[in-house]
Amino acid sequence: MKQADLDFVHEMVIQLDESIRKLTLDEERISQKIGAERIVELREYWLQEMGVEEAQEFKATFDYWDQMLIVNWARMQRVHDTRAKAGQTLMKQHDL
Repeated sequence: MKQADLDFVHEMVIQLDESIRKLTLDEERISQKIGAERIVELREYWLQEMGVEEAQEFKATFDYWDQMLIVNWARMQRVHDTRAKAGQTLMKQHDL
């Protein structure tokens, strides 16, 4: 891999780490507005532990903060996945 590509991946890792930090803070802030019991229900929905019909009924009860927490979790998952791939890329380059 060219040095410019490695530099890009290194910069991307820094930005992803910052995004993870911000998303974690956002999750904490949103969670304070929602409450523990609702978060448990939302996590069950997010992890697809509900039946299809139950999930559809539950989704109909979402308010703004419920939606924001789900969006936050989706972003966090994407950022973590991308960060893991970037880390693997860097580790492969350092093994060579």
